[in-house]
Amino acid sequence: MDWKKFFTVLMLAVALALIFNLVFGKMFGPPPAAPPGHAHKIRSGFLVVNSHHGTPVKAKTITLGGDQPASPYELQLALSNHTAGIASVSLNAKNYRESSYSAKPLVLLHHLDHNPLAFAVSRLVINGQNYFLRDMNWDIDPVPPREKGRIAEFSFTLDTPGTKNKMLKFIREFQLKPGSYNVTIRQKIENLTAAPLDVKLIEYGPTNLPNHDMQVDQRVYQCAGYNTKGRYVTTSGFPEVYQTAMLAANVPAHPLGSFHGKNRLLWIASNNRFFTAIMRPLPWGKVHNDVLDDGRKLPRINSWGKATLQRVGPDASAANPRGVTAVIASTRTLQLAGHAVTGLPLTVYFGPKKRSILAGNSKAPAGSSAVAFNLYKYINIIQFNQGSPCAFLTFSWLALGIMKLLTWIYYVVHNYGLAIMVLVIAVRILLHPLTRLSQVSMARSQRKMAVLAPEMALLKEKYGKDRAKLNQEMMALYSKHGVNPAGTVLGCLPMLLQMPIWIALYSGLAVDIDLRQASFIPGWINDLANPDSIAVFHTPFHVPILGYMYHGQSFMALNLLPILLGIVFFFQMRFQMRLAPTPTDPQQKQAQAISQYMILILPIVLYNAPSGLNLYISASTLGGLLDMWLVRRHIKKLEAAGKMPAR
Repeated sequence: MDWKKFFTVLMLAVALALIFNLVFGKMFGPPPAAPPGHAHKIRSGFLVVNSHHGTPVKAKTITLGGDQPASPYELQLALSNHTAGIASVSLNAKNYRESSYSAKPLVLLHHLDHNPLAFAVSRLVINGQNYFLRDMNWDIDPVPPREKGRIAEFSFTLDTPGTKNKMLKFIREFQLKPGSYNVTIRQKIENLTAAPLDVKLIEYGPTNLPNHDMQVDQRVYQCAGYNTKGRYVTTSGFPEVYQTAMLAANVPAHPLGSFHGKNRLLWIASNNRFFTAIMRPLPWGKVHNDVLDDGRKLPRINSWGKATLQRVGPDASAANPRGVTAVIASTRTLQLAGHAVTGLPLTVYFGPKKRSILAGNSKAPAGSSAVAFNLYKYINIIQFNQGSPCAFLTFSWLALGIMKLLTWIYYVVHNYGLAIMVLVIAVRILLHPLTRLSQVSMARSQRKMAVLAPEMALLKEKYGKDRAKLNQEMMALYSKHGVNPAGTVLGCLPMLLQMPIWIALYSGLAVDIDLRQASFIPGWINDLANPDSIAVFHTPFHVPILGYMYHGQSFMALNLLPILLGIVFFFQMRFQMRLAPTPTDPQQKQAQAISQYMILILPIVLYNAPSGLNLYISASTLGGLLDMWLVRRHIKKLEAAGKMPAR
């Protein structure tokens, strides 16, 4: 096969496809549709009679915390008394904005009309009878003035069926503290009768977060639990469900596990690329503990039962790329004695997947969030193998180490783009001795093989029809003249050694929130965690690799760094070829021709990669040119000393 012609035709086909796409597509069509806003209309004016009789209660929204830079809070919650749920969560704009071009606070969770609210109450089962609360507007209880803006309390009272006697009271309190991403949800159920009641609660947990990444949907539900046999907290062996798997038609509910018994659930998280909502039940009353393998105590949660993940809302049975999913959590059947009270508290972390926060600290003050985060291994939320197409080749320990090193460098230079450049210099200095050794070995082998070209031609003429004999004689010839055929490919060794670093950096940049909206060159590279798109085109059809799909529409962006990367690769190849003699063997000529076109493959594969990765590879390749220049000087010195075969 004529590989040169093959790759020429392939590149021409790709070029023609792109030209057709840009000429006949809607080049300057509308930009990608943004995720639904944080509007949370709660059926304004919709009236529901509480406890089967009495005065109707209107739907209202209460705001806790704040999302403006001057606010001491890290979150702003919009709570509705309609099912006593969370209508929206936004993060403080001083830390997390909607985009690098906007000063608006980032909306982490939002309610869509006609869909359940996150952490809303669905129903109660009392003595075997269902009480559906999905359309109930709760009473809003007053809170002390000093707690305004940080505590909201909702309640309702149920009557005994067929009478006006009060049977049960349910109170839900939401609490938010300044400087914290944690929301505490205290739930109390009080038996107002003298007779015992069997009560079971079914409520919603976190719903799916918005997809903040237009290139790929990385939203996933993760679970962590207690491994009974090993006595440790882990995510291994517990469900992990991607949002994309729940968007088809008639998707069945996905069991997540049980909060009690063997290998029990501890927390459930709804994640997108950079943020998470982690729901964890808290103990109530007398606490029994399990002892971990490190000696620490883990409280048992016996009131809660099972959890499932399922599509919710009016379109739950239809395929929908914007479908809503939610965790459905239920308690065990709780036996409440007459006038008894039981509690079902929860804690929810709404915030960034930031290593320094989620790792916690076992030596922090007792009862602090840092101790709890460390105990429950919230750091397992960050999974480096989720953000890379080479996930199966990703070494999480290497990705974590590189991102820690990058953070340390950032503390010195105060710019992640510069930190990446410093990382390039460090890696290049580390690999320079190997680069010099491999390049010298390759040049020496190629030159010796060029000298042997006439003898090899005679061998091919003599043993051309006997491949086994030909290979035997050629190896004997190489051995006689001290030629190592493998030396011709040693030049690729430094790049091969860097590949794990590239993959680890790709994975790290894809999920590390410190790189989100980190600017290097304002106006061009504004976000090192995303491609350096300088224009976005709406296309009539999907372009594989170079294009992407967003909410069912096709788009392609003009990314400059991958193009510059291809140019740098080309000059690196041309400069590298000067170190070696012109090949005389047809196979070597063919291999050289293939390499001329193979340099275009990596920039295409990396076209939609994070700009931080392309910046690293571009800078590393430029560093490689300097490496080769130094190697060339070294080879000339060896030639002058008679230690290198002449060209």
